[in-house]
Amino acid sequence: MSHAPPKSRRSADVARAHAAPGNGSAVERVLFVTGQVLDDSFGHGALRLARELRRRGKDVGLLCGGGPLVDAFRRIGIEPVVAEALHSRGRPLWAPRRVAASVAGFRPQLIHVFGRSLAAWGRQLSRALDCPYVLTVMTLAPRRRHRVRGDWSRGSVLVLSEGLREQLVNQSRIPKAVIGVVPFGIALDEYEAYRGTERHDRVPVVGMVGPLLRERGAEVFLHAARHILDGGHEAHFLVAGDGPDRRRLRRLATQLELRPAVTLVHDFADYRRMLAVLDVCVFPDLREGLSLNVIEAMACGKPVVASGIGSVYSIVDDGKTGLLAPPGDAAGLAEKILRLMDDRALARRIAEAAYEQVRERFSVRASVGRLLEFYSECTHRVENA
Repeated sequence: MSHAPPKSRRSADVARAHAAPGNGSAVERVLFVTGQVLDDSFGHGALRLARELRRRGKDVGLLCGGGPLVDAFRRIGIEPVVAEALHSRGRPLWAPRRVAASVAGFRPQLIHVFGRSLAAWGRQLSRALDCPYVLTVMTLAPRRRHRVRGDWSRGSVLVLSEGLREQLVNQSRIPKAVIGVVPFGIALDEYEAYRGTERHDRVPVVGMVGPLLRERGAEVFLHAARHILDGGHEAHFLVAGDGPDRRRLRRLATQLELRPAVTLVHDFADYRRMLAVLDVCVFPDLREGLSLNVIEAMACGKPVVASGIGSVYSIVDDGKTGLLAPPGDAAGLAEKILRLMDDRALARRIAEAAYEQVRERFSVRASVGRLLEFYSECTHRVENA
């Protein structure tokens, strides 16, 4: 990307881009900002959005902290600007304005920031580049003091469910009018290779895939595994992911004497391959989680057991497109897992119904259409402030 033009010229470019009449300008140039673009649901979700936006003729830039999906963005014609400050744990507060010079030549009409932890970056980049910003928030803050803070006169928030929207209003006191609900979409053809076929000639594999954070409920999953094994049932359990809870979970697996019936793996090339080996996919979240993970498991043709919490209720119809268990209840979770292990016909019906739901409700094209509407609403609100 080229160097920044003079501020007066940049402001004029932005003003012209925002001059269209109606309910806000059509956004033609959007800058994605994220930490590392990882091989996970979040990283692939951002990549799908970028690909579909480019298919519609939009210019997409990427400012990131590096990561394994950087080359995937290059393959769709987006040359990332890598800023080490976005990868560092501390993310110094002076960094956004310094980094802004490296992307100013792109002259974005809107900045789309991915992740609650980058809220300060969105606010400062928005001021430095003189354009509105959208912050995607996937989960609630674990503690009230970590609530999302922003400049809501020029910023907006994007969430994946109405439940998370209400909780953000209550927790972070964000005006409801600046929060939009747009679920991440799925391109089903990307998941065909991971659907696999049903097998009855091996021990069932039950697992969870995703970041190992305490609120994701992996501890509950391991205790549920102990319940299942103590009941005389045969199964293998997989925990695939990395995060701050990894060492503690390894110790817990040893304390519960789960080995060799459990495998914990944190270093793998494609998280969807982990989904592909499962017979039952479990999401034992203790609070509002990443509903995109549930949708992806359904796209892989896997029957799902999830905690009955937050946005999961809008995805899992208990007994039809998945099974719901009380959050934090290891015995209850084990009971639901056993229903799918013992009744393969039920598991098959649930997986097929969930797959059809994804096809009908969660297409990436529909999501990007709504996203573009939200972009226009954001620019319109800032123009008329």
